[in-house]
Amino acid sequence: MASITRADINAWVLQTWLYRTVLENFEPNVEFFSMWEKPMFEDGYNTVSWAKFSQLSVTVATSTLTDWVTPTETAFNASVITASPEEYGIYVNLSSMLLDTSAINFIQGSAVEIGSNMARIIDNIVQAEVMTWTEVRYSGNATSRVTLDATDTLDWEDLIGAYTKLDTANAPKYDWYYVALVHPHTVYDLKKDTSVTWFIETNKYVMPEKMIKWEIGAINGVRIVTSSNVGTFTSTVTVYPTLVLGRGAYGVPSLNSLQTFITPRTASDSDPLAQRVKVGAKVAFVAKILQEQAMCRIESATSFA
Repeated sequence: MASITRADINAWVLQTWLYRTVLENFEPNVEFFSMWEKPMFEDGYNTVSWAKFSQLSVTVATSTLTDWVTPTETAFNASVITASPEEYGIYVNLSSMLLDTSAINFIQGSAVEIGSNMARIIDNIVQAEVMTWTEVRYSGNATSRVTLDATDTLDWEDLIGAYTKLDTANAPKYDWYYVALVHPHTVYDLKKDTSVTWFIETNKYVMPEKMIKWEIGAINGVRIVTSSNVGTFTSTVTVYPTLVLGRGAYGVPSLNSLQTFITPRTASDSDPLAQRVKVGAKVAFVAKILQEQAMCRIESATSFA
């Protein structure tokens, strides 16, 4: 008969001790939703509209009046942008036996993870709408997405070009700056560029209390906000978009805010023995580009390996 070892005793007798601090899942910064116009739908409506008056372009020559001569009238109109919300939701099913016997708070944990997942979904939906704008600037010597190669990385001149484009269009700023949403891989290329002399760290801001979450500094009038949730495009190289935005570039109206639901532990027709608890969340919203002149997308490669 084989002898019983200490390992056997440990396996048969000793219970595993659970460290009750739950490990946190790392979540990306989701800024596409949080920063922009977010009107709420009024009760009884399922569509939101934005009105925009046509911009007049009367010149000095055509506005000069001649005595006794009635001038030609100027056409004036308004356009309307409309959007209707879609509803999105997630739920998980937890057994009552699990909730009664586990030392971990599954209800709280599932609610946190559902909220984080919903935040990523919302951010991706907003991002998909913003990326439909077709006017793009390309880093380096590239003239299109397919001509981007590994050397065409984001640099400060790209941000100067984006700033100049928006400023020329009179796009309104955020506290004197435009805002760029940048993937950390392309931030790596900016930080490697030793020729950047206009970079301002956030600790040197005149009004640091107005700093945007995950903002790392400003270059040439553009505030840099990082997010690993910025999606990429597949081409001859992996293509990273950098969104440079002015105030009011797009809107994200909500029919309702993100709501969390926990079903009570009571018997029902579908659960006659009260064996399940469901935890879920839903939201109804839509994203819409509002001012194309307030947007500029830069596409680049990255040298980050």
